[in-house]
Amino acid sequence: MEAEKKYAILEGISGCVPENGAGEDEENLLQNFLPLRSYNKLADPKNFLITGGRGSGKTELFRILTSCGGLQHILSEKDRARYSRLKPNEFVTGFITTGTEAKYFPAANTCDELLVKAKPDNLTSFWGALLCSVILRQFIHEKEMEQLADQYFDERIKTKLTESSSEISVWWNVFDSQKEKWESFLDKADSLLEKKRRFFCVVYDELDRICSNYDELFKFIRSLLDFWYRHHQRFTNIKAKIFLRNDLYNAKALQFVDASKMRAYQFELSWDVNSLYRLLVKRLANAGVNVLEEYLCSVPGLLQPKIYGELGYLPGDSEAAIRELIAKMIGQYMGKNAKRGVSYFWVPNHIQDANGEVTPRAFLKCFAFAAEEMLQHKEEIEVLEAERVLSPVSLQGAVAKVSVDRVYELTREEYPWLQNLIARLKNKTMLMEKNEFLTYLSPEHWLAEERIKLPGKTGQEILAALMNLGIVMEIADGRINVPEIYLHGFGLKRKGGIKRPK
Repeated sequence: MEAEKKYAILEGISGCVPENGAGEDEENLLQNFLPLRSYNKLADPKNFLITGGRGSGKTELFRILTSCGGLQHILSEKDRARYSRLKPNEFVTGFITTGTEAKYFPAANTCDELLVKAKPDNLTSFWGALLCSVILRQFIHEKEMEQLADQYFDERIKTKLTESSSEISVWWNVFDSQKEKWESFLDKADSLLEKKRRFFCVVYDELDRICSNYDELFKFIRSLLDFWYRHHQRFTNIKAKIFLRNDLYNAKALQFVDASKMRAYQFELSWDVNSLYRLLVKRLANAGVNVLEEYLCSVPGLLQPKIYGELGYLPGDSEAAIRELIAKMIGQYMGKNAKRGVSYFWVPNHIQDANGEVTPRAFLKCFAFAAEEMLQHKEEIEVLEAERVLSPVSLQGAVAKVSVDRVYELTREEYPWLQNLIARLKNKTMLMEKNEFLTYLSPEHWLAEERIKLPGKTGQEILAALMNLGIVMEIADGRINVPEIYLHGFGLKRKGGIKRPK
């Protein structure tokens, strides 16, 4: 293959993921979206809790549901027939902290202030009020719903709920002291929607940003889960979908009554190796690069035979076709033989976390970074035989870059407290004795004002949180290990491995 064609293919691969990889920043959301068969569980009204790791596609699904036609692009024709009762479902935002709709919901500092001033025993009234406000904004111009609202809310509160729902101070006392009244309104609103055969689903995301204090965060999440655990069977036509990071759901601090029963209503987002590669193929096929499209089409069975409307090209289900593509792109092995690893499995194996999970964001970035590396050293492209475009060395370098990128995201957003730990672990070598590792986790290493954001009050509790996050693991002999997806970002060392580019 001519070098110029390889350059064009690499340009397409390098653009397969946005700069920050986040679904909320994607412009061509539907063309980049891969509807997995497991997503049919989203159509089951019983499943109101959707969990997944960072980068597993929660926000992308949130946007598809609330902005791109609900279940239209998620379900196959067969699944739509199975869940035909949900066809008219209206998906609306119940809580989010970014974007235009965020202005309808309280900011983190006002949520902090509520906990300090009101000291509520629970936050049921908080979520009840926001649900009422969502319903009023959606249906207030419909005569019957407006009449129903007039029965339960005076004009001032009704106006505040529709126009100033982010101002907790104007509605908190009313809702917290009149639980029976707003509960009754929700019951009647649900009955009205049932009469009209309208199905209304409230979708929640970005709950990790609802307040500033890590410990207080769980009060809001616990109350929301408890609210919908008690209401999902009571309501027939008002339902919920709650997107929640699995490290928060599994955190010891979230424990609540009936938590053990929640599994029956939970759907966890997970990706197998074939699904990750199918996502990569879909991204590449819809990149708008003719040479890249031809490159993919030359592999029989890789793409479905036609373009599916707004979703664009869809990949086929053949694992053999994907294996053929990877052998074509990289070579069958990461070296001269299988000793260095089979290329198809090498990337997912090297970017899985300590819990064995691989997120699509990290997976896509690995290929994008490897393509960028090749384009910066075009002389290496020219020596690759046949139609190969990526070298094993470029992928090894990409894994290290993905690791740095992943840790940067964690420290910049959800877990700034990790930066302190990273500074102490830099240049240490894995594996490490558990007792030694615990010495780096003592809360005394953090300033007093930083300790409130730690996920534990002892080194052992912080270790448990790190294990829950998939950042570290305890191996059979008791030593602590860090998977490669976090190793380089933490500045840690491990002997051996494929040579990385300098």
